[in-house]
Amino acid sequence: MESNITLDVLPKDGNRIVEELSKGNMVAARSKNNFMYVLDDGGDYRLFSHTPGTPNGGRNSFPKNEKNTAIIKSFAEMSDALFLVEFDRKMNLFGVLASAEEGILNMYPGNDRDADETVEFFVPNIKPKNKEVSANV
Repeated sequence: MESNITLDVLPKDGNRIVEELSKGNMVAARSKNNFMYVLDDGGDYRLFSHTPGTPNGGRNSFPKNEKNTAIIKSFAEMSDALFLVEFDRKMNLFGVLASAEEGILNMYPGNDRDADETVEFFVPNIKPKNKEVSANV
């Protein structure tokens, strides 16, 4: 098992988000000081959110259908930056999330960020499969 993750900047293109997800990669969307991580888990999209410096984050999953794919594509427009996260799917997912976030913050600190402002991603009018809040990372 490969124990490295690779980070890269993605263009703000919704079709590219879906393309990378279909390859088994993770896409991280950053808006101000909030991160949304997206995975394609076969029939579902898995989403994880986290604000750096906080001990907890959120997670949810939604069916992979036309409406939800359009919402995932819209992350290109509503985020400040998109990042590609390549990793071995056998790795601990929460470790990957924490490492990816730390890497993004170190490589792309975002001098224009307002550390006191939190912008939350919101997926409207969808009944989530799981409302559980993730454990500390």
